[in-house]
Amino acid sequence: MKVIGQQDATAAEASDGAAPRRTRGVSKNPDEARRKILESAIRLFGRQGFKATSTEHIAEAAGYSQATVFFHFQTKGGLLKACLDEALERAKALVPTGVHIGTVALMEKLDKVFDDNPTAEFFARMMLEQSSNDVVRPIYADFHAHIRDLIRNEIVQELGVAAGVANDAAATILSMMIGVHAEYRVEHVRFGRSDYSSMLLRVTTLLLDSLRRP
Repeated sequence: MKVIGQQDATAAEASDGAAPRRTRGVSKNPDEARRKILESAIRLFGRQGFKATSTEHIAEAAGYSQATVFFHFQTKGGLLKACLDEALERAKALVPTGVHIGTVALMEKLDKVFDDNPTAEFFARMMLEQSSNDVVRPIYADFHAHIRDLIRNEIVQELGVAAGVANDAAATILSMMIGVHAEYRVEHVRFGRSDYSSMLLRVTTLLLDSLRRP
């Protein structure tokens, strides 16, 4: 009879889709532990929501004890704040910057960047659940300001309009993008994902055309 070693057992667990074997006691690599816990929390909060996800479930999915979660983040609320900060940095890193490609092309890229990935799911779920949270709101405001400024700068570069006019237009386009992504999660039978993308780009094109008219 073959004796299954520790490494073989861990591999067997992974192939069965089971949670990784938990690290007992204090992790020898605290940075890795923190990273894995954040990844698990972002994925599970996005999938199940904040209230429905326990720190025990997050710890199990990451392969650590619940005590490790509290060691790094103190409270469940502290973990949520860390997840939001991490998700914000990831989202900003995904956004195209530095090259002017035209407003419609920029919106196509933004639309694709925030479509069906763990960070996007997390943001969407937390926006629905935690929009009145005093910790969450400033983080969203910072992120939306970042995206709005990108769109405004692209409009100014493309059309040469005043910054105030471009800022109003950018706010309108951003609101449309937030709306179509939220609506897709609510109504995805009557309209498909490509339909919502077309809506966003049509509104963007119409708004740009209105700014071109004297």
